[in-house]
Amino acid sequence: MQLIVFCPPKIILQHDAASWAAALGEGGLLLSCSSRAREITTHLGEQVAYRLFDNFNDNALVEVDVHELARELTAPLCVALAEIDVLRVARINDRLGVSTGAEGRAMFYRDKFFMKQRTHDRGLKIAEMAPLPHATEALRFSEAHGFPVVVKPRDGRGSNGVEVLRDLAQLRTWLARQPSTTFHNLMIERFVRGSHYIVNGLYIDGKPILVSPVRVMTSALDFLGGKSHDLHMLDAGNPMRDRLVRYARTLVEDVLPSEPTMLFHLELFVDQQDEIVLCEIASRLGGVFFNQEITHAWGLDPRMAFLRALRDPDYRPAAMSEPRQMVGHISIPPRVGLLRDVPTECALDDVLEHRISASRMTTYRSMEFTNSEIFNAIVAGRDERELQLRLAEVERWFHDSCDWAGIEAATPA
Repeated sequence: MQLIVFCPPKIILQHDAASWAAALGEGGLLLSCSSRAREITTHLGEQVAYRLFDNFNDNALVEVDVHELARELTAPLCVALAEIDVLRVARINDRLGVSTGAEGRAMFYRDKFFMKQRTHDRGLKIAEMAPLPHATEALRFSEAHGFPVVVKPRDGRGSNGVEVLRDLAQLRTWLARQPSTTFHNLMIERFVRGSHYIVNGLYIDGKPILVSPVRVMTSALDFLGGKSHDLHMLDAGNPMRDRLVRYARTLVEDVLPSEPTMLFHLELFVDQQDEIVLCEIASRLGGVFFNQEITHAWGLDPRMAFLRALRDPDYRPAAMSEPRQMVGHISIPPRVGLLRDVPTECALDDVLEHRISASRMTTYRSMEFTNSEIFNAIVAGRDERELQLRLAEVERWFHDSCDWAGIEAATPA
């Protein structure tokens, strides 16, 4: 199998060239965006074949060019490592005859309305929801279910375009910003009050190799709003851990039409009635620092294992039920203003890995997607409480070590 991997520059730079070469094997190819061509060229050197496209995410010619390229190969398989590529990879594979019906299956992992409707039809709880084609539907829904409500793109990614509207005045303000009286690709749902959890996992040949739940202390929307995104693994004795694992397996194995070898990223709420409510699931790993977090916790790099399993039928790692160690990770967004100084290294104890992606004397704006953070760190700890304390220590250290100038440079609440 010759892998053609659609991959954002950020993910390419997270893995060294030797790891890419080993996972892709002979004839493997990376496809990405030319926006970071110099970094990618330096990073991969001569070890990995790659091709870069201008405006990769939104370039319609990518599908055409890749299809033509793949037709010249003996055993091609296109693979997506990011949300935005899931459907176009499925379309290319279907057209090549490598797969049948992959686009239809992928739609349940991209269209949040289809995803949740199927989940509801098979007996799992979701928040009340409806398609949102026009303004009067927004009024009807809010009158029927009350505020707050959430409006979002059905195929959104990185929480872009998601808004919580808490009263009629906010709804009217949101409606006034819409560019048309007919809306496309939007949905509305009831806001769920409760705790937030994430489960990432890897399946190979239909078998769960690892299923890793974490508690999220700051929501994705709060992350976009300027708060740090911190999360940690659950104690072995925490009954929620096993509940989340069972739920994730039910969703992937019994509810949705899933590929036998896949990564997944599942977001859930546990509401005030202690019921699990689906937020969304994607057929790729979570962004920010999830791949590194899982690698440190379980001793297996899920992305590289996924790619190798797709091309090598003899590579089948054993299933794992317990992590090697408990970890947590934090992602810190930029503030709005000029970053005059930023540290270059983090020497705190128990920080297993960190990444500082900010540059000094750079002006930053608010994030539009939940993948534009400027600092990530992974910590180890004996239990949930220790992980929380160490994540808080890392956050204080980073903010104390930065020097911001700007109207929003105060420490976030």
